[in-house]
Amino acid sequence: MNKIQRIPSALTLVIFLVVGLSLSGRAPSASAGANLVQIPLNGARITESSPATADFNGDGFKEIIVGGSDGILHVASFNGATWSEVWSRQTNLDISAANPPTPTADNDIRSSPAIADLDNDGHLDIVIAVGGDVHDPDLGKHHNGGVLVYRYDGSAPWSFSLIEPLSANGARGWPQPRIDQVGWPPPGYGDQDGFWDGIVTTPALGDLDGDGDLEIVVLGIDRRIHAWHHTGEVVAGWPIYRYNGDNLLRGGLSSPALGDIDGDGLPEVIVGTMSPPWDGRNAPDYSKGTLWAINGDSTNVPGFPITTEQYIHSSPALGDIDNDKQLEIVVGVGWGSSGRENLVYAWNHDGTPLPNWPRETAGATSAPPALGDIDGDGLPEVVIGCGSHYDPGCGYLYAWNADGSSVSGFPTQPARPDGSPEVQIDLPYTPILADYDSDGTTEILVVHRASWGFSVVEPNGVTSDRSHSMWGGLITSVLVDDVDNDSKPEVVAAGADVKNLNINRGGIQIWNEHGSATAALPWPMFHYNVARTGRCASPPRLGFPGEIRLWHQAGSGDTESTYALVQNEGEGQFDWSITHAIAGLQVLPSAGTVASTTPVQFVVTTAGLATGWNTLGTVTVTGTDGGKAIDGSPITAVVYVYVGDVSRVYLPRVVRNG
Repeated sequence: MNKIQRIPSALTLVIFLVVGLSLSGRAPSASAGANLVQIPLNGARITESSPATADFNGDGFKEIIVGGSDGILHVASFNGATWSEVWSRQTNLDISAANPPTPTADNDIRSSPAIADLDNDGHLDIVIAVGGDVHDPDLGKHHNGGVLVYRYDGSAPWSFSLIEPLSANGARGWPQPRIDQVGWPPPGYGDQDGFWDGIVTTPALGDLDGDGDLEIVVLGIDRRIHAWHHTGEVVAGWPIYRYNGDNLLRGGLSSPALGDIDGDGLPEVIVGTMSPPWDGRNAPDYSKGTLWAINGDSTNVPGFPITTEQYIHSSPALGDIDNDKQLEIVVGVGWGSSGRENLVYAWNHDGTPLPNWPRETAGATSAPPALGDIDGDGLPEVVIGCGSHYDPGCGYLYAWNADGSSVSGFPTQPARPDGSPEVQIDLPYTPILADYDSDGTTEILVVHRASWGFSVVEPNGVTSDRSHSMWGGLITSVLVDDVDNDSKPEVVAAGADVKNLNINRGGIQIWNEHGSATAALPWPMFHYNVARTGRCASPPRLGFPGEIRLWHQAGSGDTESTYALVQNEGEGQFDWSITHAIAGLQVLPSAGTVASTTPVQFVVTTAGLATGWNTLGTVTVTGTDGGKAIDGSPITAVVYVYVGDVSRVYLPRVVRNG
């Protein structure tokens, strides 16, 4: 069929929510496994918006930011004693100020907030996509949408303002993109209807052009991949769409990821769509999808785009899963009917598939994958659930190694939170990977479709904790972070107003856990971080030479020294130390913390050493992160000293002909 399949509306979500709640049996009680905090919000319930956390005012406590199904953006804050909502904004007011609606216009937020200091002014900014789907005849209203950016102004009282309000000529400012292409009703799905097309995907933030500030990238229902500067000015060469000759036929539900996959020092934009590349002449195959990788200057990375066998609703994840020091790309597909179905793909940085990929699942994989080391082998695994809001019938959780083999214990069917019957139910949200209880292993926190809480799956596939229940159900993933600065992790979820048991109002629930905030958090939230880049950091890795060689000129004194580098070949930082049993050797310093490189001086007493090479013994270098050995640790290096004539004379070499 050559008509674009309509993205299910908010009403569809409500129907599935009701079905999900009826399947869950009795309403579970509040979680008994952790101390609870419940924050009512001034607006409708939270559906598909995953919370973000950031410390806007520098008081050490992180605020919680989330969007509501009625278009209200919320900020909740902790004052050291209590949590409360401190600021909210009906985003439709800012959209409508630029594009006045009819009385039937409406707005919702089905994307997640992205947070960063876009312009380096010292104030954090909130980027949010609003508007949801196009006009829904069942709900009798249109959606007026776009992307908005709010700057933090201060906390006495709490204030955020729309950054760069739209200029008179529309060349810069917010909202963006101010495009009315996808209207309603059929058959003119592409007709204008007077309302700016909404956006359901989450923006990603990164420095595409290397100028030191951040750009905003998002995929729209308007069949375009957009990129703007923080001012709202369009990045040169963007958007990517069919009329530019880019052959992008349709948009979709995939949120972009940002990462340097080609080694040029700048992040590329990686995103999936609901259509194959279109040559503008032959009839497109609507059963296929496309994985795009685009440079900041809007050119395609060599090897891309890639046509997939089904639509891509999943959001790509980036990470070095095979330890080749390059980023791989992982994404799920579902819907369509071309060849194999329900696949999870993994590609190298150059677009070639990893051996033994793609992997097949039991149902559509609309969830974004999570990447992280769950089995303790030092390399990230691929973790993803199957099933979706729109195509139910799969409740398996998968975990694969880079070679395509399943992690022991997977796939598995996680049990639902306490009070729910043991029935197969879908896992359409990104898994969260976190050692939330500091037991030394990374757990997987999963939310079933419209389930009343979340479940905890151990690295062996066994459901270990079903006590984290949340009245009213969840329709988005949770988040793990230390939000109250108590050096312990909290789990944050957004849904209905639990405190007042109001299913129609929004609320945030926080479980205060008992672990350590320094424990591993390989994938702590939707799309990995609050910039929503979808790129997991490479774990710290110890680098150090395998031998230390010193050259000592005989008769020049009794000591000799040289330097070697302790290196972090991954990301983040780690603690290191050097131990040895060599008499006459000093190592300065012998311990420390390294983020990139640390020079270490080796001083050797040469008195009594024989002429020629002397093997003094070995030194052992260890690296730890949170008390656990990091990848590459330990390294043993042999120390050699040469005593004798080490002078060298270098003369120019002259060659004469004839």
